[in-house]
Amino acid sequence: MGGKGSRGLHVITPSVEDLLQAHLYGLNNSNKVFPYILQHEALVKQNNPKMSMNWVLKKHNKTFSDWFKDTIFADENASETLRKLADWPKKML
Repeated sequence: MGGKGSRGLHVITPSVEDLLQAHLYGLNNSNKVFPYILQHEALVKQNNPKMSMNWVLKKHNKTFSDWFKDTIFADENASETLRKLADWPKKML
C-alpha cells in the first residue's frame, strides 16, 4: 500500500519482474539457501569456463530461482522451509 490522502490508501501492484527480483533478494539473504547459491554459481562457471565472473553472476541471477526450485522439489529430503522459499513467487503471481 502506498500514498496518503483524503480518499484513502492507494494499492500498488508490483510487476512480475519486481516480485521475482524481491524473491531473488530474499533467497540471497537466507542462510539456508547459501549452499545452493554457491553450488549454482559453480555450476554456471563450470558450464561457461571462458566467461567473465561478471557474466557468470548475471547468468546466475537470471537462472538461480528456477534452478533452485527444480533442485528443491527434486530432492525428497528437502525441508518444508526450503520448499516454501522455492515456491514463494508462484503464490504471489
